[in-house]
Formats: sequence, structure tokens, C-alpha cells
Amino acid sequence: MRVLSLSSRDIAPLEADDIVVTMRRCGFPNQEILDFGPDVRNTLALSGAAMIRIGDKVEALFAVDGNFLHVSTRRRGSFIYDLSKKAFL
Repeated sequence: MRVLSLSSRDIAPLEADDIVVTMRRCGFPNQEILDFGPDVRNTLALSGAAMIRIGDKVEALFAVDGNFLHVSTRRRGSFIYDLSKKAFL
């Protein structure tokens, strides 16, 4: 599994809790959140979008858009996380 940086027009310095909550909703187990959550957080803070790949499959895409984090997953669909309210829409 690896985290790849993608370009987005917005960036956001997410808190660790935001990463844990969104990665859990994506279906990642705790160990993968511990292993890859910091890379997702750093990538969103620097480039605004991140892709998690396992082998040749994209498991999740994260993209910052203003105060919102848009997430699309292979197995759990798509959702939006409001960064200012700390809640899913």
C-alpha cells in the first residue's frame, strides 16, 4: 500500500482525528491508519489531494475543497467531511 500525492487547488492542515475518522469510514483497519495516516495528512497539507493504492487498485481518493474533504473509496462509496464542523455531510 502506498500514498501518492495529487494536485488540488486547495490544501488543508488536517488534525490527526480528522484522518482517523475519515480513514475508518473508508474501511481501513487501525494498523493501516497508523501506518499510512501520517502520509495522507502530510500529502493533504502539501498538495491538497492524496490517493491510496494497494497493488494496482486505487482504494481511496482524498481531495480538499475549501472547508470540505471529498473522499471516494473503492468499497464504501463517496462522502464529504466538513473540516470546520468535524462532521460528515
